Amino acid sequence: MKALLTAIQTQLQTDLTYIRDSDIYIAPHENYIPSQVRPPCVGIKDGRIDRKELASGMLEVTLNVTIVIMVQLAKDEASIMGDTATSKKGVLEISDDIQEALDENLLDIDGMQEAYSPSEEGSVLFGDEKEALQRKLITYQYIREGLRP
Repeated sequence: MKALLTAIQTQLQTDLTYIRDSDIYIAPHENYIPSQVRPPCVGIKDGRIDRKELASGMLEVTLNVTIVIMVQLAKDEASIMGDTATSKKGVLEISDDIQEALDENLLDIDGMQEAYSPSEEGSVLFGDEKEALQRKLITYQYIREGLRP
């Protein structure tokens, strides 16, 4: 899981050039934002790991990762739809960019067989009136095969 989280972080830092590298981080919780991070930001949270025994001492390991997008824009719809006047992206546009960066991207990890997003949650308002953020969660699933440890 450590190698996967690091590879996702590196890939997103490379592809999402409109977000500072330090604003793409490994998150201990879906609602956590480090003090030095400012929106728009992307958290990468480890998730459930499932194992399936295969023939000849092999294992199929399914690794779930949650990608957390957080955006703060002043206009009501802008945090969802983006703001064409300022060219700032909303959660839906950032989600599309993440899909483009990660879908079917095996991230050069040995034994990785599949990489896709089976689901996304609808975006929600997060925070309070003074510090409101729009948050969207994307689940990614990575399937790897390899020898048993």
